[in-house]
Amino acid sequence: MLRKAALALGFAILLGGCAASGGSHSVARIDASSEAAAEASYKAMMRQLSEPKKRQLGLAVVMLNMVGVNSVYEVINNPELKAPSVGRIKDRVAGMSADEIIALAAKTSTVRIEAVETTRQ
Repeated sequence: MLRKAALALGFAILLGGCAASGGSHSVARIDASSEAAAEASYKAMMRQLSEPKKRQLGLAVVMLNMVGVNSVYEVINNPELKAPSVGRIKDRVAGMSADEIIALAAKTSTVRIEAVETTRQ
């Protein structure tokens, strides 16, 4: 009887440790169950990132939206491309973390984006 109780206590401690370690340190991922869910999970993901990583992720989302686009004419004539969003590419980034989305954009994008800093006068 004491042996069963000790075993049950050990199991409970093990489960408690797993639950405590996974909660606050989990990596945000895109929920692609709907456009609204994708947008909400993207916003939650952005809140966890540093400013440089936010810029990288934002550029990656734009780049993935532009895959296969060959001209500005296509962008002008496609309302979805005028405001690139994670909702538009949700099926491609489903379940991905920020780092995975950035890596996907780097290897699959047909668009090159350069960020230029300007100073205000």
